[in-house]
This record gives sequence, C-alpha cells and structure tokens, in this order.
Amino acid sequence: MNNIEIGLSYECRAIGIEKEVVGVAEQLYNNTILINVVSCDPIDRASVIELQNRLLVKYDDVLACLETECTA
Repeated sequence: MNNIEIGLSYECRAIGIEKEVVGVAEQLYNNTILINVVSCDPIDRASVIELQNRLLVKYDDVLACLETECTA
C-alpha cells in the first residue's frame, strides 16, 4: 500500500499483536508506519495498553483504509 496518509484510519496487522487492529497513521517510516490504535480485539487489549496505543505496522500488513478520502 503506497498511498498511506497521515491522519487516516487503517485496518492492519501490527507487529507483536495477534489480531487485526484499527489505527490512525501518525508517522511514516521506510518500511513501517506508526499508528495510534483506535480499536483492537479484547485478546490484544493488555498489549496495546502496555505499548500506549502506539504500534508499528509493516506496509505489507496494512489491510484496508477505512476513510472515504483514501486513494489506495
């Protein structure tokens, strides 16, 4: 997914988390993005809280954009 934009919501598989999460893109890096988690599966909630709702996601693990403005 090459058209990831800061401030938009994405469904993705974050590094170190079992299930998919929904998060807002905060920062773009070479191979990953930093998201602020908006919602997650209850099984991952403790891990997400421990990481202060901020997770890294590989570009290949971004599954879908949840915003109407997405171009991807």
